[in-house]
Amino acid sequence: MEIKRILSSVARKWWLVVLLVILGGGLGFVINFNSKPIYQADTTLYIINRDKLLTDGSLNSQDIAVSEQLVRQYYDIIYSRLVISEVLREVKGYNLSEKAILSMVSLSSNSESNIFTISAKSDDPELASVVANATGQAFTKQIRELTNSDNVGILDEAQEPISPLSNNKIQIVFVGLLAGLMSAFFVVYILEYFDTTVHSAEDIEKGLKVRVIGIIPENNIR
Repeated sequence: MEIKRILSSVARKWWLVVLLVILGGGLGFVINFNSKPIYQADTTLYIINRDKLLTDGSLNSQDIAVSEQLVRQYYDIIYSRLVISEVLREVKGYNLSEKAILSMVSLSSNSESNIFTISAKSDDPELASVVANATGQAFTKQIRELTNSDNVGILDEAQEPISPLSNNKIQIVFVGLLAGLMSAFFVVYILEYFDTTVHSAEDIEKGLKVRVIGIIPENNIR
């Protein structure tokens, strides 16, 4: 189907395009209006070769690299049932499930350091900080029991967040408007594709494979 014909159809059905764009933007606005603010609390932990530090009094680049490898190895332990079950015992007053804890908690680290962060997100700022701290404490406890070492510790405990995370309200509305516009073009294309109405002499020539030799103009005769 020719682009020119589609654009012409869009121009004829401009009201449909406007309607769907407004509906898309309105849907994005409703989603923003009904969505709860989300808060994030962070607990910062360190991994370091404490025995080497106490023995030599310093750490070299190789020691830091080993600590970085341990950070990657400990990722799976944080999400293990052993740690999560300990967290559930600490936050039993909130009636959370194992699945809920796993959906709240995330882990991030700087590839050039031995510091990593346990984050917890929730629409309750107090719960976010409680879960982040409980996860950090449960993790360090399990690591110390498994390795019989004191190489992992909490650097900064999570504080109850004051401000929620930005939810990009303008971006969501814009996506709604764009989705409405794309839907409008799709609907117009479908309507035009199945439309068998003759709009011009070119339609006759293409459809019937015959040449139009003349056109009778439309006149109002009184």
